[in-house]
Amino acid sequence: MDHEELTAKLRTGTPPAPGNLVLLEGFLNTSHSEMGFDDFGTTDSTESWLRGVGLWTESKKITMAQAQKIIDFRSDLRLWILEKDHIQPLNHLATAITFQAEFNSEGDIQFVPTGDACDRVLGALIGMVSQSQQGGTWSRFKCCELPTCGWAYYDSTRSRTKRWCSMKTCGSRHKAREYYKRNR
Repeated sequence: MDHEELTAKLRTGTPPAPGNLVLLEGFLNTSHSEMGFDDFGTTDSTESWLRGVGLWTESKKITMAQAQKIIDFRSDLRLWILEKDHIQPLNHLATAITFQAEFNSEGDIQFVPTGDACDRVLGALIGMVSQSQQGGTWSRFKCCELPTCGWAYYDSTRSRTKRWCSMKTCGSRHKAREYYKRNR
């Protein structure tokens, strides 16, 4: 599936994240309490979403425990993006995932996740974070700082200082709250 096809299936910011990072952006944007949706609300819907983007290729059905592990990873990853010191839950989850090194004819080494299907999904997402960090795009990947939002987006601004997914909604709400506090 190419970048455009994948982007069309996902909820992303404008512009969407580049390369495989768009899949991570879409993964984080599978739930939004304020807008009232959660693509991972059931094990069937979780599996359906993961299959739709090519992350779940296993013939077996996803279990409730596996779906919960994926949901926990989504939450913990979002918190880590917002608060860099929120690392313990991610480290705990990552210790259970194993990787296998594979060499290719172009001289690159890839680390391919192994284990059960759930670990391969989480390993693929962790690999996307790592690739983005190595490629220098990770610092532009953010989540909206408005506590009721948390929407993931790619900061394409020159200054890399964008704090909200949208200035029209979340940025305006933040500014209105700050104005109200100052003028109480």
